[in-house]
Amino acid sequence: MTETPDHGSRGHAEFSPSSLKYVAGCAGYKSTSGTNAAAEKGTRIHEALEVRDPSALHDEEELEIYEQIVKDEDDFNKSIFGESEFEEMNEIQVTVDLGQTSTWGTCDRFLVRGDKAIMADYKTGISVIDSPRSNWQAKAYTLGAFQAFPEVEEIIFVFYIPVRNEVLHETFTRDDIAGLTKQLNDVILKGQEVRPKWDTGAPELDELSPSVNCRFCMFEDRCPACGAIAVEVAQRLSMLPDKDVDISDPDDPEVLEQLWVVAKIVSNWATRIKAKAVDVAKSGKEFPTLRLKSMGSTRSCKDNKKLMEIAEKYSLSPEEIMDTVRMPLGALAKEVSKKAPDGEKGQVAHDFLDELESEDVISFSEKRYTLSEK
Repeated sequence: MTETPDHGSRGHAEFSPSSLKYVAGCAGYKSTSGTNAAAEKGTRIHEALEVRDPSALHDEEELEIYEQIVKDEDDFNKSIFGESEFEEMNEIQVTVDLGQTSTWGTCDRFLVRGDKAIMADYKTGISVIDSPRSNWQAKAYTLGAFQAFPEVEEIIFVFYIPVRNEVLHETFTRDDIAGLTKQLNDVILKGQEVRPKWDTGAPELDELSPSVNCRFCMFEDRCPACGAIAVEVAQRLSMLPDKDVDISDPDDPEVLEQLWVVAKIVSNWATRIKAKAVDVAKSGKEFPTLRLKSMGSTRSCKDNKKLMEIAEKYSLSPEEIMDTVRMPLGALAKEVSKKAPDGEKGQVAHDFLDELESEDVISFSEKRYTLSEK
């Protein structure tokens, strides 16, 4: 029996290879903590690929991604090594020595035959991935592999991105080591200098670089660089006469009033832009890092008298109905399910809502959409 690995318990370096793209863009960047459904899906697929066993995957979508990576990887390996045998290592942890600093990370698969290697990383989402030679994660892993395997002279780094139907690969040699070392060393040293300043306040404005990646940063809401954008808006509106005004935590009523108006203007503009972005996504156009997500429709009651009659049929007393009548209909269905025997609760709640709909007791709003990270 194959034992499924547990990737969720692995730690991460302070400046991990996967975060270096963002640190290179802004030295004060630090990603928000926690997980989400997409990350958990990716972990399951990675664990399945490590042992080539999809039995723990949750649905057809995960299985399809798994099978496409297996096919792409087998085809690519054969195109490089032919029918020759090679040594295979899964989930290898590489330490990257940069002279003045270091980092470490775990790459999905490393294959070696003689002095040539293939280093593979799986991307299970739909986000656009930079090609290996401009990808900070690939550069860090490649350098770490050259250091760990002195017999290897050439590494082909490959990203498998099945959702985008892409296999991105580029070849690195030992001639690249000096350049990779300097690039990575410079980025991490700058991050080590700037990021700790959040512990006692904030970095200087010229040490930060706001970008679209700010939404992934845990310091977004108190970043002076993001605040400076609002100040620039205010100055353009001639609302803040002092260009050096500190807006990080203002107490002056006059400044607060000016900033409140600025916030209202920016908020109205943001609402319009968000709505426009959703409309563009609904028309079928694709964003690099955002995807359209349905929020469903809201249900409202059109006939309270009929609602109470049907609810009584499902064993809710008049008192219970009065207690729950202000609830969302989904919550009312949950109360109905509590009256049902074990094993039938979900079906009874479903039947209750179906009957409300068939009796024209409820109406549905137009389906709502938003954009979420891919």
